[in-house]
Amino acid sequence: MVRDSNGNFVAGRALYVDNVFSALQSDSLQIVSTIRSPFVDRSPVGPVVEDTKALLTQITGDGFTHIRRVANGAAHRLARYASHIGTTTTWFEEPPDL
Repeated sequence: MVRDSNGNFVAGRALYVDNVFSALQSDSLQIVSTIRSPFVDRSPVGPVVEDTKALLTQITGDGFTHIRRVANGAAHRLARYASHIGTTTTWFEEPPDL
């Protein structure tokens, strides 16, 4: 789900991916905090974190924000829809009616 700075729908994609897990709320927050940290991550997943940080510098206006699942119902519905379709569907400008 992509939203503009006012929170309006810009684009969305429903993509079925097999063997995906849902991170716990605290795990998601920790992931975002780690990616936003200015310090080098020396954990076992540090190389992935540092590669992510490097790739983000190449994107204009990059940013990660943690939003609770209940606060972003549209993205959650899109993810649930994707788990049932078995294909990829993309929307631009007009959100799907789910």
